[in-house]
Amino acid sequence: MTRKANIYDVAKSAGVSHQTVSRVLNNHPSLKPETREKVEKAIAELHYRPSQAARQLVTSRSRMIGIIIAGTELYGPWAILNAMEREARVEGYSVISISVLPESPESWREGIEQLRNLDIDGVITIALPNVIVKAVEKSLTTATIVIVDAEPSKKFDSVNIENFIGGKIATEHLISLGHKQITHITGPSDGYEGQMRRKGYEEAMQKAKLKPDVIEGDWSIATGYKTGQNLAKRSNRPTAVFAGNDHLALGVIKALNENGLEVPRDLSIVGFDNIPEAEYVTPSLTTVHQNFGELGKFAIEKMLTQLRQSTKAEALTIAPVLMIRESTEPLKATKGK
Repeated sequence: MTRKANIYDVAKSAGVSHQTVSRVLNNHPSLKPETREKVEKAIAELHYRPSQAARQLVTSRSRMIGIIIAGTELYGPWAILNAMEREARVEGYSVISISVLPESPESWREGIEQLRNLDIDGVITIALPNVIVKAVEKSLTTATIVIVDAEPSKKFDSVNIENFIGGKIATEHLISLGHKQITHITGPSDGYEGQMRRKGYEEAMQKAKLKPDVIEGDWSIATGYKTGQNLAKRSNRPTAVFAGNDHLALGVIKALNENGLEVPRDLSIVGFDNIPEAEYVTPSLTTVHQNFGELGKFAIEKMLTQLRQSTKAEALTIAPVLMIRESTEPLKATKGK
């Protein structure tokens, strides 16, 4: 079996030091063109593939970014993570993702310790409560931190959808269709994005001089289904629902159907996220679109900018877009009051 060439073999073949080879691999600007050419020729002839350890010898960087995430079963965090992995790979970085349970401090500690042992350059948190972000800050003191889908911080760059605006435009859409009895099913009570969507709903309702009707929820289809069962049995049923995410909305639609109620004939519904299924269910779901790809891309860009040169923390937001489909329609005179 032929031994694989290492960085020292390349240096010997090119007649340079192994540090010079590393500078070529890391595209250092101070190299002479003829030196770079000699090293690149040796790399090609020896079929050398640089290891992560070899790069780290000169740069003192692992070129690894840790991502701590909860809710990987949900489309949003999963899609953001995928976008980050693609973008990081293009930039020559590896991504290590750690899934944690928000309700388990032991799970956070294990995940954070794993990243610390890997000596990552930076860490990105996705949709985590503040308490976990603070634990990351306390433990990974040398890592650059970027937060996504969480309450903005003066210490770290953050990337968010404009959840407040999203909640507001979803509710205003229902109001514009003549609905006055509009129920909102929230995301988790300790989640930033869900609470901002709730605030957007409440502002739109108050501006229209309508009474808010809020049901505390989470992000699951099961909670949407259970809530839909309860709504179907109400004597004074709402004519419209703004669900905190699309999974909740799909659960509500199933429950209403089982109780002989049709969407939107008996109740209009708006979701949030624009998951791939939203366009293809019956009826197709009116929802607020989040560009998860952009969220992931911008988070990696922020991370790489800070790794190159530390700058003042910024909060980047992305505007949501209302996707109007079949699950909403104007309130008929026979509905509601």
